[in-house]
Amino acid sequence: MKDLRTVLVVGVNTRPVVKSARALGLRVWAVDRFRDLDLCSLAEGVLPPPPSSPGEKLDWRGLCSRLLEEREVDAVLCTSGMEHQPRLLKELERRGLLVGNSWEKMEGARRNLFRAASRLGIPFPPTEEAGSPEEAGEKGEELGYPVVLKPLRGGGGRGVVLARSRKEAEEGFGEACSGRGKVLVQRYVEGRSASVSLMCGRGEATCLTVNEQLVGDPSLGAPGPFSYCGGVVPLRGRGAERMAEYAEALGSELGLVGSNGLDFVISEEGPVVVEVNPRFQGTLEQVEAVLGINLVEEHLRWCEGEGGEYGEPKGVAVKLVLYSPGDLLAPDLTFFPGVVDLPWKGQRVGRGQPLCSVLGLGPRREEAVGEARRTAEKILGLLR
Repeated sequence: MKDLRTVLVVGVNTRPVVKSARALGLRVWAVDRFRDLDLCSLAEGVLPPPPSSPGEKLDWRGLCSRLLEEREVDAVLCTSGMEHQPRLLKELERRGLLVGNSWEKMEGARRNLFRAASRLGIPFPPTEEAGSPEEAGEKGEELGYPVVLKPLRGGGGRGVVLARSRKEAEEGFGEACSGRGKVLVQRYVEGRSASVSLMCGRGEATCLTVNEQLVGDPSLGAPGPFSYCGGVVPLRGRGAERMAEYAEALGSELGLVGSNGLDFVISEEGPVVVEVNPRFQGTLEQVEAVLGINLVEEHLRWCEGEGGEYGEPKGVAVKLVLYSPGDLLAPDLTFFPGVVDLPWKGQRVGRGQPLCSVLGLGPRREEAVGEARRTAEKILGLLR
């Protein structure tokens, strides 16, 4: 996209994509859930005005429309959460601004993931929809306990409930439903959480990295057992090569374009695909660090049909997501090395809400994770 000069990035956490777009010399605006301090230092402008507040709801379509009326924008890039905003995505596509998967492609990938996996012989967990507590209990019995109840439209592990009995499934329906009427009931797969970062286009898909996911870590203040706590890139060892093969086959079969991700659980029997993320993923900075690339640049190239080839990862990159241990006013965290997604000093942060992220980089996993954990412990110590 040679004439691209200005972009709008929209999503729950846009900072990594904004940073990469800025590195390409682009002028960048953002519509963002958290409006963190470091995001606002990178973007030309951010809506809504910062800082954010606990529990707020955003009118994504209205905010984007307002910004597009006020600014000339050549393209829009979507990050987490926007796969749940059909009216916005359709409007952006109608205007010719959306660079990446269309709403139809996103929704089709999410709905057809397990059908595609079945055609390709890729393991996946049996999954059903339920519209009431009683139906959730019935579906759990049909699938066989334990099961997980998942929101139809969720992210970051929010609202995911593990049920080991019919009683627990019925009781967990309300939390997983979040007022949307239905939930997914999925046979629980025990194992290690992982993901694959892909580039897709021209009916092809190329694995960039296989990634370790950190989930439900109480030492990071995770509010629930499925809360997203960051990741380590790359993941090597058992199941990694097979996950890369599975992900490339699925990305191609689903006809995705640009940057995409697939989530897996590595069970005793091998990798099981559980979810598709048809947009930029939370591993963006880590993938860039170990491959020495700019993912926004690669996304644009693949969306133009150019494709690309990539080398092996060098070193290990980690991100830890820290959650607030209580309702608090955020302290100044700018003097901690490697800390990003920074709250504003004095900003209200609710218990169990993301507080900040900590990055680490090293030649091996132990060094990278150790560096980030030491910083995380200092921050959490400051809050006690």
